[in-house]
Amino acid sequence: MIDRPEGHHHPVDPAPPAQVSVLNRRDVEVLQCLADGKSTSQIAGVLEVSGNTARTRIHQVQAKLDVTDRAAAVRTAQELGVLGIPRPRRPVA
Repeated sequence: MIDRPEGHHHPVDPAPPAQVSVLNRRDVEVLQCLADGKSTSQIAGVLEVSGNTARTRIHQVQAKLDVTDRAAAVRTAQELGVLGIPRPRRPVA
């Protein structure tokens, strides 16, 4: 907790995990497609790229999040608050 003037003790959210800072706008777009259950070919259509490029983007996002499958990528993105779902707050001790 950061020192604040008397009577102003508000918990400070911890900095976002390192994975969030390495994700760019396109990565978040891929993650949103994965969360929506889109197939590789559907993701390619959304991104307006080839199927091979979409597959590469999916693998790159998984690598950035240090996961090995789509479900884990979506779960991790949700936990990090990347998909508009707030990440759980840690209890203040």
